[in-house]
Amino acid sequence: MSASAFPVVDGAPVNPGAAPLRLRVAHVDQANTVWADGDGDLWPSAWADDDGLYTAAGDGTGFARHGWHDILVGRVDGMPQAGLTGTPIAAGDEVAPTWDPPRFNRKPTGMVAVDGDGDGRDELYLAVQDLRCGDEPGIFDEAPTATVVRSADYGRTWTWPAEPLFTDHVFTTVMFLDLGRSNGGSPWVYAYGIDGNWRTSFTRIVPDPTALFLARVPAASMQDRSVWQFFTGHDDDGMPRWSHDIGEKSPVLEDERVMYPEPAPYGGRAGFTAIAQGGVVWNPGLGRYLYSSWSEYTHEFYEAPAPWGPWRHLHSADYGHFPWQGPMSPLAKHGGYAPTTPSKFLSADGRDLWLQSNWFFGAASRGGRAYTFGLRRVRFDPGTDAVAPDSDGNLALSPDTWPLVSRVADGQTSVLNDGRRDLVEDSSRGPGAGEDVWGYQWPSPRRFDRVVYVPGGQDSMGGWFADGPRLEVRVDGEWRAVETSVAPPYRNAYTALEEDAYVFDFAEVCADGVRITGTPGGHLRYTSIAELEVWLVSGEEHG
Repeated sequence: MSASAFPVVDGAPVNPGAAPLRLRVAHVDQANTVWADGDGDLWPSAWADDDGLYTAAGDGTGFARHGWHDILVGRVDGMPQAGLTGTPIAAGDEVAPTWDPPRFNRKPTGMVAVDGDGDGRDELYLAVQDLRCGDEPGIFDEAPTATVVRSADYGRTWTWPAEPLFTDHVFTTVMFLDLGRSNGGSPWVYAYGIDGNWRTSFTRIVPDPTALFLARVPAASMQDRSVWQFFTGHDDDGMPRWSHDIGEKSPVLEDERVMYPEPAPYGGRAGFTAIAQGGVVWNPGLGRYLYSSWSEYTHEFYEAPAPWGPWRHLHSADYGHFPWQGPMSPLAKHGGYAPTTPSKFLSADGRDLWLQSNWFFGAASRGGRAYTFGLRRVRFDPGTDAVAPDSDGNLALSPDTWPLVSRVADGQTSVLNDGRRDLVEDSSRGPGAGEDVWGYQWPSPRRFDRVVYVPGGQDSMGGWFADGPRLEVRVDGEWRAVETSVAPPYRNAYTALEEDAYVFDFAEVCADGVRITGTPGGHLRYTSIAELEVWLVSGEEHG
C-alpha cells in the first residue's frame, strides 16, 4: 500500500486497529552483499529531496582514501541492485563539536532530511553523541551528552547550538524516524532515544539499555530544546500523550531479554540486551513501523502500527559467536551493529528491504571488510492463504522455499536444500543453551507428509540432538508438534550420526513452515545437517 492509503496523525501515517504483523517468511542474509567502498561505521542516513541518500560515519576516512576522523558525512548514490557509490562531503570539526574531549569523541546516531525553514530545499539534521573513548577500560561504554547539528547546503557546512541538547546520559542516543524522502513531507520530526549508552555497556559504567523512548519536534525548531515533546504514555483512546518535561518520558518499547546470557563452552562475551542504536523506518507496503536493533551476535527487529506503538518483537537473526567471515569470503557470515533499513531501498510492496550494518575485519582479511556502508537483503513476507499446488517432488527445492535455522556456523543455509548430501552445516558457536532449529518457511501453505533429515558425519564434540528431534509445522501462524514415526529410531547420542538419514512420516498436513527441533548435544552443544527434504507421498505406503 502507498503511504497515502493510511490516515495521518500529527504528521505520521498510522495503521489503526492493525493486528500484530504475521510473517510467513522472515529472512535476513548471513552477510553484507552490497556496499559502497569506504572506511567507517554506524552510517545513519536520510533520503533528501534531491534524491541523494546522505549519511554519516564514525572512526574512519569515510568515502575518502585518507584523512581519518571520528565523524564524517557523505552521500550514497545508486541502488543495491545496480551498485552503490559514495562521495565524501565533510569531516571532523566541520561537522560537530565534542563536548568533553579527550575522554569522549563524536559519533553519529541519527539523520533526517526535511525542509524546516520553508525555502523549498531540505536541510540535513544529524544527531551526534559524545561517546567514551581512550585507552582506559570502558571505551564505547557510555554516552553522556548529545546534540543536533544542522546543514542548509546538503552537508557541506554545519552549525550547532552553544550547549548540548541532551545531558546526564538521558536520551543521548538519538535516532530520527525515517518517514521516507524529505521526512515524508511531515512538519514534525520524530526521534527515538536511548538512555545511558548506545548498546550494552560491557563495563557497566551505566545500566544496559532495555527501553526505547520517543520524542517529537517541529521541523522548523529542531535545535530548540525547549520545544521538544516527549512521549509519556497513551490516553484512554490509545492516543499518545506528550510533555516538554523529559523527566516525564515513558518508553514506547521495553525488552529486558538478555541474549547469550551465559558464556559458551568455548568462551567469549555474554549477556547482551537487545535495545541499541539502530533505526526506525515507516514501511508503507507492510503498513508498519520497523525498528532494527542488535545485540553482540544478533540482529533484532520490532514492528508497530504507529510511531508510539504498540511495539512487539518480530524477528531475530542469530550469527553465533566469533570468529566471523567477511562479505567476500566463500563462507561469508557476520552480524553488524547500528543496523538501519533506509526507506530509499524499500520495495514497493515493502517485502524486500536492505539492512545496513557494519563490523570490523582487518584489511588483510581475504573475506573482505564490512567496515563501510554495507547492505544485506531482508525478506519480510506476510504471504498468502492460497494453498500451493501439490507436488510429487521435494518441496524443499521449490524456488519459493526459504531457510529457517537457529544459526549456521559457516553461513551456508543453502546446504539444507542444495540436493547434495556431502556438504554439511552445523549450529556450533551458539549460546550453549536453548533448542536448535532446522527447517523451511514458505509464503503460502502446502501439503506434505514426510520429512527426511540427513545429519552430518561423525563428530565426538557435537552434531546430534540430545533430545527429540521433534517435528513441528506452522499452521495459522502457530507452531504445532506433529506425531511421527521415525525410521530408523533416533538415538540421542553421538551414534545418531552413524545413520545416513532419518525419515519422519506423519498424517498429511497443510502448513507454511516445517522444522525439526531439539536440544543440541555433545560437549560443544550443537547439531548438524547435510539435507532436509520435504515430500508429499500420500497414496503411497509409508515406510
